[in-house]
Amino acid sequence: MSARIVLVVEGDALLRELIATALEIRGYTAQTAGDITEAKRIYRSVDPDGVILEIDLGPGQSGIDFAQMVRKENPAAGIVFLTQLPDSRFAPTDENKMPTGIAYLRKSALADLNVLYDALDVSMRGQVTKHHRHDQDAERPFAKLTTKQIEVLRLMSQGKSNAQIATARGTSLKATEDAIRRACAAIGIDGSAEGNTRTRAVAKYISVVGLQSDKLEYQELLNQ
Repeated sequence: MSARIVLVVEGDALLRELIATALEIRGYTAQTAGDITEAKRIYRSVDPDGVILEIDLGPGQSGIDFAQMVRKENPAAGIVFLTQLPDSRFAPTDENKMPTGIAYLRKSALADLNVLYDALDVSMRGQVTKHHRHDQDAERPFAKLTTKQIEVLRLMSQGKSNAQIATARGTSLKATEDAIRRACAAIGIDGSAEGNTRTRAVAKYISVVGLQSDKLEYQELLNQ
C-alpha cells in the first residue's frame, strides 16, 4: 500500500521542512511549497490526499483561496489550516470563502504534533469536529474583536497614520481616532497609561496575528 501524499504549503522554509520531516516519520509522503504558485504546480502533479497550509502567504492569493480551489477540484482531499491567525476574520481575503470540512489549528496552540496528525487524519476521512477547529474556540486570542476593530488594528500594524486609516475606511478623522481608541481598549491597551498607546497596541496585535511562533518550539516538538 503506497503512502498517502500530503502537500505542505508554508512560507517559512524551516517550519515547512520540519512539518514535512515529521509527516515522513509518521509514514506520509510529503511534498512542500513556499507559495501559492508553487503549490498549484505541485498539487496538479501529485494529486495529494491532504493539504496542510498557512493562510497568510504574503502578497497575492491566500491559503484560503488555494483551499477553495482544492475543495472544488478534489472534494475528498483533507485540508488543515496551520496558521497563527486566530480565525478567518484576520485573513487577507474574504472570510466567507472559508471552505467546508476543514481543520483549523493555531500554531501557538500546537502543543503536540499528535494534534496535527489527528487533524490531518480526520480531515481526510471527512470527520472534522469542533476539537479540530481552533478558530471556533471562544477562548482564542482576540475572539471578541469586531470586524471594524480588526480592520483598524490591521491598518495600524501596516504603519498607516490616522489620516491614512480614515481615507482607507472612508470615515472622518475624528471617527477614526474614536475607532482606534476603542480598538486599543478592546485588546487591553489602556490609553491613559504612560507610553505610546498606538505602539503598544500594534506590538500586541502583531505578537498574536503577525508573527509566527518561535521555530525552536517546532524543533522541540519534532524531537519528542
